[in-house]
Amino acid sequence: MPSATVAVPDGDVASAEPPDVRKWRESCEPFIVLREEVDLEVDFQNKSIKGVATIHLFLNHDNIDEVSLDARQCNIDINNVTVDGIRTRASFADPYDALETPERWQIGATQHHVMKKRMQHLTPLERPDVPIDKRVPHLLGCVPADGSLKVSLNPPEEFKAEPRRKLVIKTTRAEKDSLPEEQPGIKISIPFTSKRIRDGLQFVGVDDLDMRYPHVYTRHSIEPGTAACIFPCIDDPGSRHPWKISIKCPKTLGDAFPQPLAPATTGLGTLNGNRKRKADDASPVSMRHLSLLEEDKMRELSVICSGNLSGEQNDPNDETKKITTFECQSSCAQHIAFAIGPFEYVNLWAEFRTEEADEKLGANAAKIHGYCLPGRAEELRFTCSPVVSAADWFAPEFGKYPFESYKMVFVEDQIADTVAATSMSLCSTRLLYTEDVSYSNWEDTAITRKLVHALACQYFGVHIVPNERSDYWLTVGIPWFMTDLFMRTISGKNWYSWHQKVLSDKLVEVDVNRPSLHDLGKHLHIGDFEMEFMTLKAPLVLFILDQRMSKIPGSTGIVRVISNLVSTANIRNTDPDATTISTAVFQKNCEKKTAYRPEEFWKQWVFGAGCPRFNIRQRFNKKNLNVDITLEQTQTVTEVKGIKSEDFWREYQEELHHVYAGAVPRNFSGPITIRIHEADGTPYEHYQVIGPRDKGLTQFSIAYNTKYKRLKRTKKAQASAASASASNLDKQVPAEDDVVYFNMFGDVLGTPKDAADWGLQDWDDEVQREMDQESYEWIRFDCNFEWLCETITDMRPYMYLAQLQQDRDVVAHQDAMLYFKRRARHPVISTIETRTVMDRRYFYGVRTMAAEDLAKQATEDLNYIGLAQLIMCYRNFFCHKMIGNSGVQFHPLPNDFEDKAQYDVQRAILGAIARTRKHGRCSRDGRAFLMDLLLFNDNSENEYSDCLYIATLLEALTTSIIPDKYDGKDTLIDSLDMENDDDKDFRGFIEKTIEEIDKYRRMDEWTLTHHNVWTTTALNCKMRLMKARVIPVSALEFVQYLQDDNLDLVRIKAFDCLIELNMLSKTPIMKLLLSYMTTDKSAYVRDRLFKIFCKGIAAVAFGENTSFQQEPEPVVAVDESGLIIDAGDAEISRRKLEASRTEDINKAIAALKDELKGKPELQTAVWSAFNSPYIGLKEKVHLIELCAAMFEPDDSLLVTVNYPRVWRCTRMPPDTLRPKAWMPPITRNPGKSLIMKFYAEYRTQPRIMGQIEELPAVTPITSTLPSTVARAESVRPPEPKKIKLNARPSFTGSTSFSAPRTSPAPAGPVRQDSISVPTVPRPAAPPPSPAPATDSIAVHPAVPRVSTPVAGTPPPAVPKPSSSQQLNGTAKPAEKKVKLPKKRKSDDIEGGSSNLERPKKVAKTAINGVRPGANGRPSKVVTVPFNSWHKLPERIHQDLKPTKIKSEKADRGDSIHATPKRPFTLNGGDRASSVVSSSNKRADSPASASSSGMRTPVPNGRTELPSSAGGAVKSSTIGAAGAGAGTTATPASTAPSTAVKRVIKLKLNPGRNTPTPSQASPPQ
Repeated sequence: MPSATVAVPDGDVASAEPPDVRKWRESCEPFIVLREEVDLEVDFQNKSIKGVATIHLFLNHDNIDEVSLDARQCNIDINNVTVDGIRTRASFADPYDALETPERWQIGATQHHVMKKRMQHLTPLERPDVPIDKRVPHLLGCVPADGSLKVSLNPPEEFKAEPRRKLVIKTTRAEKDSLPEEQPGIKISIPFTSKRIRDGLQFVGVDDLDMRYPHVYTRHSIEPGTAACIFPCIDDPGSRHPWKISIKCPKTLGDAFPQPLAPATTGLGTLNGNRKRKADDASPVSMRHLSLLEEDKMRELSVICSGNLSGEQNDPNDETKKITTFECQSSCAQHIAFAIGPFEYVNLWAEFRTEEADEKLGANAAKIHGYCLPGRAEELRFTCSPVVSAADWFAPEFGKYPFESYKMVFVEDQIADTVAATSMSLCSTRLLYTEDVSYSNWEDTAITRKLVHALACQYFGVHIVPNERSDYWLTVGIPWFMTDLFMRTISGKNWYSWHQKVLSDKLVEVDVNRPSLHDLGKHLHIGDFEMEFMTLKAPLVLFILDQRMSKIPGSTGIVRVISNLVSTANIRNTDPDATTISTAVFQKNCEKKTAYRPEEFWKQWVFGAGCPRFNIRQRFNKKNLNVDITLEQTQTVTEVKGIKSEDFWREYQEELHHVYAGAVPRNFSGPITIRIHEADGTPYEHYQVIGPRDKGLTQFSIAYNTKYKRLKRTKKAQASAASASASNLDKQVPAEDDVVYFNMFGDVLGTPKDAADWGLQDWDDEVQREMDQESYEWIRFDCNFEWLCETITDMRPYMYLAQLQQDRDVVAHQDAMLYFKRRARHPVISTIETRTVMDRRYFYGVRTMAAEDLAKQATEDLNYIGLAQLIMCYRNFFCHKMIGNSGVQFHPLPNDFEDKAQYDVQRAILGAIARTRKHGRCSRDGRAFLMDLLLFNDNSENEYSDCLYIATLLEALTTSIIPDKYDGKDTLIDSLDMENDDDKDFRGFIEKTIEEIDKYRRMDEWTLTHHNVWTTTALNCKMRLMKARVIPVSALEFVQYLQDDNLDLVRIKAFDCLIELNMLSKTPIMKLLLSYMTTDKSAYVRDRLFKIFCKGIAAVAFGENTSFQQEPEPVVAVDESGLIIDAGDAEISRRKLEASRTEDINKAIAALKDELKGKPELQTAVWSAFNSPYIGLKEKVHLIELCAAMFEPDDSLLVTVNYPRVWRCTRMPPDTLRPKAWMPPITRNPGKSLIMKFYAEYRTQPRIMGQIEELPAVTPITSTLPSTVARAESVRPPEPKKIKLNARPSFTGSTSFSAPRTSPAPAGPVRQDSISVPTVPRPAAPPPSPAPATDSIAVHPAVPRVSTPVAGTPPPAVPKPSSSQQLNGTAKPAEKKVKLPKKRKSDDIEGGSSNLERPKKVAKTAINGVRPGANGRPSKVVTVPFNSWHKLPERIHQDLKPTKIKSEKADRGDSIHATPKRPFTLNGGDRASSVVSSSNKRADSPASASSSGMRTPVPNGRTELPSSAGGAVKSSTIGAAGAGAGTTATPASTAPSTAVKRVIKLKLNPGRNTPTPSQASPPQ
């Protein structure tokens, strides 16, 4: 590789790099992909894939320990990831896991910002944009999309001694001088398996109730990341390298879906690629369980993939599968595509290319293959036949096709009509149609244009890619420019000029507050609306650039520039400089081909935004014989247009993603051609320049050439002129040399009889005299079409008439028709338009414009002349005149759609007749004429289907019965007066129209039309009638077509009608739409339904749908005099806000949120749609962003936690012991055996507080401690084993009573507000009655009983799990720990373990004078150590003065007294900081209890402590809970007389985690 010869810059050189290079280097991974091999296995039944991806990398430097690769929605076998065949360490976190809402999160639509932040790494605001041509010189490497797969390049310890393998790269002879023979490289193999497929692949026909042929194909996106959803790779558009793809799949449909053999009569009759079933068909069932015909079982599955087919073989391990291998020379991951299915093959290049053309092209001839689903081969042949001609035209015009072959695969459910990939295109079956479909010229041309554009994208977009995102306008515009040039060869120059003019007018209208072409490339991923705008503007900019370059002498235009780029890329197909295109490179190449230096062109049309608007004034200067022209240029639009419902989502997305409007040039400059048709009929072209310094106002003074005027007449007028001259010999007539005879358009219907029959009028005498005074006929501005602008002139109407009739340019005709369309109604304009319709020499687009504008002339002022002329035009062309007894009658001729231009005019006249109005309705004559055409329609002799013609008639009839305005309370059909003849006739016509609509709708269920056009038209007609309140609204008319059996287009139309009728406010309709929008298996249906839903939301935001609005409270204002003023300032402000909704998207969003408040059903439905498992990343992001527009964010978050798991045990009877299940029970001595059964359960209810059980009375014995200890040691029986629950104490204070807990709480961090002071240890209390069974056991050996000081630190507030937690409430020694035998943990379950966290007991202190236990809950006494006396405020010191503690204060447990500090040692002098259990010493005898200083329980709940020497022991109160709340008394004789510390006794509220008396455990 050439990149391997570049040295890596060291630190000093790298620091000296430009800032852009350093920024690029930070975004890149330090390696280059040399090659990738992918082995895939496709499983149709489970809709999954698996395989191994092998990536060959070249490292930019040696000190790389880890590489990052891309992978999504898959499971990576990280244990088997290898580097050069050696297993290595790898880590993978699927980025698509962020699309799933965590199970414990209870969030809804108002928490949309939480999920948006969770998915933010999948949709960054800005991705790194590293130029492709800069990667090789600077050795920048690749830019992964996610880098979610981390692979270590260092082998484990046991493999470090092995030498690193080297990857040998084969090079050409030309590269051997600059490259070493061997280069270090690595090979990484990654086994993977897909999980839930959301993006990347589309399975069709494998789900239940889907009756189409099963097939699968790849899905693509302009944003990186989609390719990584299919297999691990580097999903970087700038990383282009060779590929080898091996796909394993079943051989036939029968192998893909194993099914038993079935007789031929039980076949699958509807597997023809069409989802619409007939009425007598059985209900569909899953194909995976349906018996197939033998011919369907044997249909072979074809694999079509990017690259060239290199081999196909049977799977050696499975005879029902095959392996197909493809190799691709150079491609990025997002251009790798494949499709698998039972496709039929059509050899297009062999069928539609003649031998002469094949010999002429030679090696430049492209091999074109077509693939379609069974039964649609004829449609493919007819639809794709122009593609072969396009390939043959592209080869000599632009260069050789860059790949060996071109494959066109037609698949179902694809969102876009065409998707370009390496050497193939995925096309939608919606583009296919048969030869008998009566498409109009526009519709037919549009389909052909899309297919030819897919072929042109192989040149630019696939083979030649943009260098940066800002260069996308070139790879988008050049293919469309190439396509239109080819379409000119088959559709004619008139179509080409007309098409460019129509697109130019549309661009001027929509290019307002939009970004420039250069900036738009960075925002193409936001939505398809950005790509649509670039598709509109980019080819037009290239078109006017070609017009300006071609005008210069010696220039060849940009066609030769494109040809040179293609030729260079074909020769150096692996050189990034040759296979990439940038704006700077394209500009430089254009300057080489022409003398025109378009520097200002790029600044205005590529880096700038907007289109100019010219206001031109002209006058003839008789003094100087010049034509003075003043051109005023404006770019701002004075009229503020509201936001349409269709643009709501675009406006919101651009506002959300900060897509700002581009800088509009203050003054557009460039050459302009002005053509003046002078009085003698000679056109004179003048080349002028609009300079950049004109400041918006440019003046031209053009010389006049004709010295005297000549008369112009037609040849048809020659005879009449001769006869007129013969009868007027005495009058002076012009000489013959002064008359010019020529033909002109629109000279039909010129006789007086025609004028009388058709009601034609000519200019009056005043206008005729004004015409005679003019020095020129008309002026054409920008006659060479070098500007994308709007031109408004002050020329007179007769000048535009001369332009329409005498100019040969179709663009001039269109300009003239636009002028007449803007003018008011006039009989002369009606005459002009009638003659234009009748003259078949005009381009059919001009004739349709004239017919559509004639409906405007049907007014009472003109005696409804427009309607009469439209009907006469139709009768003249398409009816047969018959003269009978009842007079002249016109019967419709049989349909003949052979002439497509005439067919377009026919359909345009029908729509114009329906739009004529008389007193607010279509006249009776117009309605009856349309109904007769429908009733007497005859298509028996026509070669084409009349389905589209019938659909046009139904739409026209619907338009004719919709009034201009209706404000009645009831529907129109119910409000008609049956006593009135006109109303009665109108009602009958409405009923007849509805009957005809339903008739054709039912007929479509039996005889299928193309795309079910009759059904969709009937639904649209019903919707329009309901929306206009002609008939009652009935949602059932549309809901019945939402079944999955219907065609996708029918279901989409049904939902569209429901939303147009404001049914989104109905909860069932809303839920149904959201459900289909996110659960339908078709990605195309989901995409269209989302746009429909956005349109419905836009209606709410703009105030069009008032169903969501609440009734506003009446605003009443009262002035000082008591006068009540309605509609005060608040009402005015509200109305202003309503008016500003459609002007500002932010105000529309605010209004939308306000109207959707308090709609829990909508929030639930939207969030349920968001959690659908079928939608992909883009759909998820769009739903989240839509939620942000609909609902105010809520920062609350509910989290679900598991119930605490507790262990319980029961004592089993002895006879239940069974060593084996089949053995009889073993009976043992009950007194010598103990059988315990442990089981786990969840605690779902809080513990119930109970009463403390009274301790048995113990007789106090006043003996000293040493003698007591000696006596106890002398009579001590064998020490029993100690049973503990958990290892760490649940409560760190010293307790006299400890209860077992059903749910031990985890430990947590120490609370910072606790106080801790050491206390004097006291003798332990005698053990109470045996404790109940605990949830876990830990057997300890016997330890000497010792007295320990109390650690009264309160428990932490945030619990954490701990394995050393104890049950009895005592703390373990801080230093030395007792080694415990291995036992099962308390949170273990039989057969597994659990990591559940358990809450700890929380003790709350009495603060700010709150009396402990004042809230009614039991309290406990806790002794805590405290050493930070210097931090307490002065008032606390005053309260804590040492005083003699009275016994009644000690009973309350809130006293503070001083006790002598006594050192305490444990096991060799280690100071103890926790309580040690003393239950190892038996205290059975009264002497033992007395000598140990045990407390004596009394009936009032207090425990009497025996007094010791010095009287240092006081009594303490035990709370109602009692467990662990006591204090320990220590004899004063053993305590030193010095070192006194304060002791604080705090009464705590144990909370709900305090053990109940029934759970108390004996002290230890």
